[in-house]
Amino acid sequence: MNKWVWIVLPGLVLTAGCQKQEAAPPQKTLHEIMKDEVDKRGDYLWDLTNPHVGADAGLDASTMSDDDWNKLAAAAVDLQQAALDLAALKPPIVIVKPGVKIADQDVPGGDTVESVKANVDKDPEGLRDHANSLAQDMADLAKAANKHDAAAAGPIINQLDGVCESCHLEFWYPSQKKLVDQIRKAGGDPSLK
Repeated sequence: MNKWVWIVLPGLVLTAGCQKQEAAPPQKTLHEIMKDEVDKRGDYLWDLTNPHVGADAGLDASTMSDDDWNKLAAAAVDLQQAALDLAALKPPIVIVKPGVKIADQDVPGGDTVESVKANVDKDPEGLRDHANSLAQDMADLAKAANKHDAAAAGPIINQLDGVCESCHLEFWYPSQKKLVDQIRKAGGDPSLK
């Protein structure tokens, strides 16, 4: 019996070593994660909370059911994961698949795929920092939602647009920085302040 082990075992090892290894799926593009994960999940979070914004622009806990809080916590965790997916992109970060356009690239003043790529390549750590900051905010929001703490959740939700915008102005459409600064200086859109 013992000599059969010495005959069969090397054959099994060789067979296992020759089996074709599955290739890892290709890394998603920045555009795919932004469009299919971050944007959709952020919009869903706002859709959940907008009906519960009170007269003071804060989150009105009296209108929130246990189910609303649970949905908010889950939405925050989902958006946190999308932000972590962004932060995990490894160089070289591909902006879009060939032939895919980004929003506003054909609009006067819109940024091109090439300019977005240059911005990301110039500061990939900055992109990761923004993504990790969003992930931390969403972890804090999930914690507040699990505690039904509107005083903690409200400001995070209110600041979310600014968190997104600050990253977009650095990487996605920096050519619009001057316009945004003009609006801020003129006392325009308060979400840009």
